[in-house]
Amino acid sequence: MDEQHVPVLVVGAGPVGLSTALFLRHAGVPALVVDKRDPTGAPPRAGTSLRTCEIFRSIGLGPAVRRAGWLAAEPMCSIFKDSAFGATRHMTRMPSPYAERVRAMSPVDATLALTQVEVQLVALGELADRVRFGVELTGLTQESDRVRAELRDTATGRRAEVTADYLIGADGARSPVRGLAGIGVPDREVVTWLNTAYFDADLGPVVRDWGTNACFVRNDSVFATLFSKNGRQKWSSHIMDYPGRPERLTELSERSALELLRAAIGDDQVPITLHAVNAWEAATGMAERFRADRVFLVGDAAHTQSSAGGLGMNTGIQDGHNLAWKLAEVLAGRADPALLDTYQDERMAAARVSLALSAGLHRGYRDLSGDPADLYRKIAVDYLHAMIGYGYRSAAVLGEVPEPDVLTDRVRVGYRLPHRWLRPGVSTHDLLDRGWTVLVDGFEDLRPGEAVLVRPDGFVAWRGPGPEAAEQVKRRILRPADHGLSR
Repeated sequence: MDEQHVPVLVVGAGPVGLSTALFLRHAGVPALVVDKRDPTGAPPRAGTSLRTCEIFRSIGLGPAVRRAGWLAAEPMCSIFKDSAFGATRHMTRMPSPYAERVRAMSPVDATLALTQVEVQLVALGELADRVRFGVELTGLTQESDRVRAELRDTATGRRAEVTADYLIGADGARSPVRGLAGIGVPDREVVTWLNTAYFDADLGPVVRDWGTNACFVRNDSVFATLFSKNGRQKWSSHIMDYPGRPERLTELSERSALELLRAAIGDDQVPITLHAVNAWEAATGMAERFRADRVFLVGDAAHTQSSAGGLGMNTGIQDGHNLAWKLAEVLAGRADPALLDTYQDERMAAARVSLALSAGLHRGYRDLSGDPADLYRKIAVDYLHAMIGYGYRSAAVLGEVPEPDVLTDRVRVGYRLPHRWLRPGVSTHDLLDRGWTVLVDGFEDLRPGEAVLVRPDGFVAWRGPGPEAAEQVKRRILRPADHGLSR
């Protein structure tokens, strides 16, 4: 390690850690990312949401994300079959009002999809010189003005110390950073045990024939998913049940995994290249705190959820997006350190919504015996709320924050600024600067003379009379003590 001090040290080079470093860089803060492994060789587990792709577009990575991704199905579009090639039992989509909302709510195509592998590769293309693989965090000590991190080169055993103004733990569900910071997870609950297989197989045009990349298979031999990862040969499968399945975490042999995959596909002659099959606990839980002085938690280090709903990685990436601009303001001296308290206030509430969606969908899939349309109707609101429609109530928002309404498309305090096309290819989101933005037009629900103050993360901090008042509100948020306020 040739650096002795960095503004921010990010521990964990998964999609959440690398995305957080991207957001910091966009805000003018150079971060160093370390990971004891090279996680880019991991199987393609998680996938992006509309909001995550929208955030990448906001920092200038829209073209890179489009090149790296592919056009899948719209969110919550699934087919239920006897096997991949077998009879179709049900086809489910998001109910019409919600599907129409998804198609119109963002400048990003709602079908754009990347796995965490593509997210990492896009990030590394921007951050390659700021990422160190094979470097393990072995200890940390907090001081009044810095964090001392003890690091070890896993290849040579060489040890080094790096100091940072702040340290971010993006190091997964078993986070060493969380443990070293003394933060517990008091409510962790194992929902079930799963085996997930990652494989290549040429299934021909099934994704086109299905009309979706998400298939649920149930037959006498297996209950499993078949998720296309690129519209072609790359697949994952959650193997959820099969005759004789143990009621405990159990590894599947390669032979057993292949037998179950062939049962799910419905053709014993299709060649399968099995890359990995993992046994894992689908658990939910939230850290008791997301911050300990100068140490912050993001992603699975802060909250874990089952894969149902597909928002785990996305919720973590949005943690980093929320935290990055606040660290940038404090490090640049534009804001009091108390601004950082709002990270936990805002993201803990958003994570609860995401965890509730995951738990509800998991229970729904587990108990499903008939047409899943009722489940999808019930869960549509929860999905949009967790994916993009959550609001923030904290000292970084001034004014009354209304209750969530995922079908509402107005400028609302505490919520993401709505998207409108101003002209072909130009969205109201493109009016936003890297920092704070004051808008006085572009939305039909703004009254004459009214202004909107938008935070660097694209959330509305305030709306009221005039740009001058907006500047005063910004100063109150960043430096409340100067205005006789406290958090």
